[in-house]
Amino acid sequence: MPAIIFSINTHENLAFLQKQIEDIEANVSLDFVIIINANDLMYNEISNSDLLRTKPNVVLYPEHINKIHNHGTLTKGIYLNMEYAVKNYEFEYFIVLSSRNLFYNKLHEGNYKEMPRICEGTTYAALNKNEWHWSIFLQAKLSRHIIENDWVFCRSYEHHEGIAFDYISSAKIVDFLNKNEDIKEDLFNFNWGIEEFALHTIALNLTGYYYQIGNWTNGDDFANIHNLPSDRFVYKTFRR
Repeated sequence: MPAIIFSINTHENLAFLQKQIEDIEANVSLDFVIIINANDLMYNEISNSDLLRTKPNVVLYPEHINKIHNHGTLTKGIYLNMEYAVKNYEFEYFIVLSSRNLFYNKLHEGNYKEMPRICEGTTYAALNKNEWHWSIFLQAKLSRHIIENDWVFCRSYEHHEGIAFDYISSAKIVDFLNKNEDIKEDLFNFNWGIEEFALHTIALNLTGYYYQIGNWTNGDDFANIHNLPSDRFVYKTFRR
């Protein structure tokens, strides 16, 4: 049983993907599986390389999904990897990595169950609707469901890089979206980066928590590693 499933959406730069996989191998001292959700270009490059043959714990999702930057197709890739993981593995944690994430702290038997756990959300009444992306996110069918059912929203300025769910939360997210096809399809076609809000908000309401091991930046955090939180594990860099 793998302790960790890593999910990666990828659309370019096979060499950096290989570097990212080697970085996980060097910094994660646990059994893990990496599920890659690729666009058509990377699907063909990976399939025609030695990667899958030489890395038995790396899995290529069996369908290519062409993602669009800042669009719900990124959430679709994450969700499909999560659904695949729930159906095929008994795991402890499902961790979402950006294709720009590398580790700056080691994840091992002694600390992986101490990943920062987030339980805080906010009600619609208390939500500052003028900050962050809320004016756009509130247009989603998921937001309508949250409001109508007195659910909570995730915190503002959250990010999907490094977001993590245990098996129970992952299974509940998959079940919820499969039972609410209209919400799921709206998320997949949403014309904004709804991955920063959707899945962890669902988890907050179904299990009451999610985990976060990442840090967000628009640029490259490599030079800033010494200032990053000691209880988190991955930073963002440029694919080079």
